[in-house]
Amino acid sequence: MFKKALWLAEKVRRRFAPDVPTRSLGEWEARHEETVREAVDAVLPYLPEGGVFLDIGANIGIFSRLLRERRPGATGFLFEPVARYAEMCRERFAGDEGLEVVHAAMGDEDAVRTIYKAAHNYGANSLITEIMFDRRPNSAVRPDTVIEEEQIQLLDGSRWLLERGIDHVDVIKTDTEGYDYAVLDGLRRWLVETGCRPVLHVELLAEDYHPLADRQRSALEAYVPLGYQAVDLDRDLSGKVGDVLLIPAGRAPQADPQRGVPAS
Repeated sequence: MFKKALWLAEKVRRRFAPDVPTRSLGEWEARHEETVREAVDAVLPYLPEGGVFLDIGANIGIFSRLLRERRPGATGFLFEPVARYAEMCRERFAGDEGLEVVHAAMGDEDAVRTIYKAAHNYGANSLITEIMFDRRPNSAVRPDTVIEEEQIQLLDGSRWLLERGIDHVDVIKTDTEGYDYAVLDGLRRWLVETGCRPVLHVELLAEDYHPLADRQRSALEAYVPLGYQAVDLDRDLSGKVGDVLLIPAGRAPQADPQRGVPAS
């Protein structure tokens, strides 16, 4: 937990600090792998062998790679809007019939949008202008941060899943740099129409840090009537950015078949 807190603090610092030396993509992946592995460990008890997962904000596919190492029979759908990273995912998982890479962002509408990318950080890609050009006193964004732009496809999550005939998903991971509230909003119709209640691993921003905190709060509150536990960001986050596991009522962790012990 202490290592994760340090990593999250550096994640915020590196995200928008152009004076921090840029690592190679390989170095960046190696440094992130331990923390991504913690995310995999968190959702693994809820993903049976042969289960289905969504990796929303897949970047270069670290989460899906590590998850499939533990659940090789699982089926996954990776959503990545940045062209370079989507192509890297396709190359990485070429020939793997259990994984599908979707070159698009998932949210609450179908649209063409601009994604903003911090040039020095492979993971700092957000659809939210208010985050990437934040000038509030507590912002982690430096005014001299070099921001690149790319036009991307945004998909309404419920429409996409329903049109594909996908009525069951076990685990959803979303890490979209502050846009996760729109991911949650976009999935809600699918949850209602299918009755499916996956476990969600969601990246969230602290109330005093997210420039659209009211949107994030409303999205989380809308999941409580659907059977998910209420989120207390003051309790559940240890810094400006953190991950929260949304578990529906009655969903119990399963034993890990590779370890043969009940998951805790």
